[in-house]
Amino acid sequence: MNNTSLYTHQYFDIKPGHSRRREAEIRWQDGLPAHWQDQVVAPLYFDHYLDYVMAAARILGRDENDDACYCAHSFVLESPADPLAPGRELSYAENLRAWRLRDGRWLIHRVIVPGTAREEAQGFYTLSEHMPR
Repeated sequence: MNNTSLYTHQYFDIKPGHSRRREAEIRWQDGLPAHWQDQVVAPLYFDHYLDYVMAAARILGRDENDDACYCAHSFVLESPADPLAPGRELSYAENLRAWRLRDGRWLIHRVIVPGTAREEAQGFYTLSEHMPR
């Protein structure tokens, strides 16, 4: 099973490691509710990281003061589907997006896929005083 479709922030044209991206290259407003759009700090550029070992990515958007104002990460954990057969199956997946609000709080949208049943994915919004790690 190919689980890259679980990601919503994948830009796999870069090699694993770090890359700096321009604002137009990242869809940072995807998933941001319309009534929150005028309350977020807009990023000017993005630091984009791909993991060397597992299917994981992290994006940090930065404002004019080089402070983080957007955060996104996605990862997929897989396990062997059957010890006697090749291939892997989804064990867990998570996709997170967070936007810094003008008042300093963070609006966080997290989607969790608990196992092989993608239809059981659960998404929810929360507010936090701190950027998610």
